[in-house]
Amino acid sequence: MKTITVIFCSLFLFAAAGYGQAPEKLKKNEAEVTFSVNMSCHNCQKKIENAIPHEKGVLDMKVTIETKEVWIKYNTTKTDKEKLVQAFEKLGYKATELKVEK
Repeated sequence: MKTITVIFCSLFLFAAAGYGQAPEKLKKNEAEVTFSVNMSCHNCQKKIENAIPHEKGVLDMKVTIETKEVWIKYNTTKTDKEKLVQAFEKLGYKATELKVEK
């Protein structure tokens, strides 16, 4: 029981260490964009999660089905917002850029 408690506490402290930190700064040639995407179910989410990260230049991505938003960090020398929108269209989805205030 003591071992389980130690493991749980260690995991909690590890997870909490990153909470509340400032977002990492973008490196040269990196940009972020958030799209509103007309996905309607978890299958749509999985389809996007399986395809978009393989697009040239995509560095990171987060899909939030509840808000129907997809955040992408990408290399600006390899892709742009228009190419990313086209990638969504190839999957059968409409992606509209959301203006996110920082």
